Amino acid sequence: MIVRFRYVALCVAALSLAPSLACADGSLRGEYFVLSSKHPDVNHGIDGMIVKGLVERHLGPDRLPIVSRFGRTYTGHSGKIVDVNAAGELLWYSTRDTRGGRREKVVAADRLPFKFDSFFPDGKKGDDYANGFRVVHWSGVFTLPKAQSIGLRLGSDDDSWVFIDRTLVVDNGGVKPLADAPFTTANLTAGSHELDVFYADRYGSGAQLHLTTGFPVLPPPATVAHAIVPSVPKAANLASQIKKTGRVAVYGIHFAFDRADITKDSHAVLAEVAGLLRSDRSLRLRIEGHTDSAGDASYNRDLSQRRADAVKAYLVDVCGISASRLTTQGFGPDRPIASNATTDGRYKNRRVELVRL
Repeated sequence: MIVRFRYVALCVAALSLAPSLACADGSLRGEYFVLSSKHPDVNHGIDGMIVKGLVERHLGPDRLPIVSRFGRTYTGHSGKIVDVNAAGELLWYSTRDTRGGRREKVVAADRLPFKFDSFFPDGKKGDDYANGFRVVHWSGVFTLPKAQSIGLRLGSDDDSWVFIDRTLVVDNGGVKPLADAPFTTANLTAGSHELDVFYADRYGSGAQLHLTTGFPVLPPPATVAHAIVPSVPKAANLASQIKKTGRVAVYGIHFAFDRADITKDSHAVLAEVAGLLRSDRSLRLRIEGHTDSAGDASYNRDLSQRRADAVKAYLVDVCGISASRLTTQGFGPDRPIASNATTDGRYKNRRVELVRL
């Protein structure tokens, strides 16, 4: 099948918002990337339909989509997706891509509504794909005055996904003609919420993209951006906090999606935790796992227990810490330290805590 012309349209519209939020736009922060014409995930073929399930239901530790087992082994025309990191996150939208992707630019505030009718990489002319394929990650936040559902409608002719609070709400993957994927969320809490929109052009000629919102969206605040990539805590700082309060919250320990497998980017943080224990041979700790309120509470308690156990196992098996000095407990969402109604609050609640025994 040969496709000479394509139409890409991305349209997100609110269906059931409070009247005060209707017809509002705003702006999103846009990170633009270009996949080279030789990138392993482009120019294979046309699926001709929406392909659901290429990515998992939640964003990964670097706020990127996680490619599912189905996506990594997909045998359809567009081919399996191979450009992922150790956590399975899609590297099309990352500066860490080593398979032929590069960051094109960052737009601090891409003004809504979008109507991009020649959505090529900068410097590209017409249908010449020698300069690569554009992919974009837009991020923002919006606030609801009360608990309510919102409706989304997305259409695109290549991969596009919408996440709210890092949970997939519109799954519109695949290389395909324009197709709609309507969605109405369950009730969202009053307060602030994260919005992430991912788009990728992976095949053919021509590119257009339209995006509108029926609720006011703003680029993410600096506090949220900083929270995504926390600095590695030092053993001395951990020791000081435990001496002062008897406990310390640790960020930067990440796990594979929906599992208790620790990702490689967590090793530096765990090395500092081991350093804390080596600096005081009498110190005994309880390792606590905590989550935010998203998802089933019982499931999250079990997952947080398994992840706390995984941290203990790493400290014992890799770092040589005596198992007798460590206990574990998973609390899931039961012990928040901040409001789950805000983006920053939910981030703070997703943590590992070390508690002196």
